[in-house]
Amino acid sequence: MGDTLSLVTICLDQECSSQLKHFIDSTSLIQLRAELTQYLEGENDTSLADQLKDLRPDICLIDFDPSREQATRTAERVHEDFAETAIFATSANSQPELIIKAMRCGCSEYLVKPLDLDQLVEALARVGGRKEKDKREQATGQLLALLGAKGGSGVTTLAIHLAAILAQLHQRKTLLVDLHSDLGDASLYLGLKKHAYHFFDLADNTHRLDSELLQGFLAHHPSGLEVLTAPEGFDVPRHVSGEDIAHTLSFLRGRYEYVVVDCHPGLDDQNVAVIDQADQLYLVAQPEIPALRNVARYIDQLSRFQYPPDKIRVVINRHSKKSPINDAQIEKAIRKSIHWRVPNQYYEVMKTVNSGDPLSLTSGSEFMRSLTIWAEGLAGKPPAAAKRKEGKGLMGLFDRG
Repeated sequence: MGDTLSLVTICLDQECSSQLKHFIDSTSLIQLRAELTQYLEGENDTSLADQLKDLRPDICLIDFDPSREQATRTAERVHEDFAETAIFATSANSQPELIIKAMRCGCSEYLVKPLDLDQLVEALARVGGRKEKDKREQATGQLLALLGAKGGSGVTTLAIHLAAILAQLHQRKTLLVDLHSDLGDASLYLGLKKHAYHFFDLADNTHRLDSELLQGFLAHHPSGLEVLTAPEGFDVPRHVSGEDIAHTLSFLRGRYEYVVVDCHPGLDDQNVAVIDQADQLYLVAQPEIPALRNVARYIDQLSRFQYPPDKIRVVINRHSKKSPINDAQIEKAIRKSIHWRVPNQYYEVMKTVNSGDPLSLTSGSEFMRSLTIWAEGLAGKPPAAAKRKEGKGLMGLFDRG
């Protein structure tokens, strides 16, 4: 089964508790974290919920005999709030309708008293197997976060091009996440139609996350890029916690080779959750004093989180050799080397974005060449379609045939 499983019991009777402890003493399969003596009775009962949040057990064993009604409510709350915790019900009553009701409130196992140790071992094996499978599926892809030093840094433009190049030229399974809670532009830049659901809707359903649910939230671009869009207006129903953001991104990394996140400005709990998950954080700035000042401030603040130095990389957008501020001055001001320079082709890029087809830039574009080389460094090899005949634009250049 792999690692030892952690267990919390709720309202377990003395005889059953003694039997369970005797079993635990004889095996390394399971570890008892806590024995709680009260059910989670209502919305205001936060103390027990906080205990479970701190303990994060693999299994919660609930005795349904003292109060089946309260045990049912407890199972429902654990199932809703702690999606990764398996719920075992135990009872001396084995009537089929009661077993079905327990399963409907979130229990995955129903153990009849006195505990059958063979049945318990089989139940533990099922939980351990799921845990190992989840571990293998999680965090297989790279998460790349792009964060602007100030508004107007061009983060969305860089994010959509980088993600689309990875998807189309390198034929990698790539997801773009627009993390702007209000007025995100990624779908507009990509010419996508309004989508019914956005990323924050998905993150608000962490207790239901699976591949089937995800499909209903995705927008699809002709490049092969898949997109979790931002809200079209100011319609986010409630604040989504950093914890839910982190859980959602961990789930997504298990299903994509690359997850590219277009972050909103700032270091709120949502962005910090993204940065914690990210393999690379790209701080994007234009070569101007206010932006460079902010880059230095970001680097100083992020250093307190003790991230590896190479995790935070500076990207200078709209870079020009004729800029009043040269590279040496920039690196001195931010006390860090420039990781990447994106050439200044603002009017050419904005023309294509305003037309709703930002991928129409030709391969002769310095901007496109820079982004292509950047993506090549991430993918570790030249684009799969690089040998094909050049067409009118990125979409035409890498069409099959």
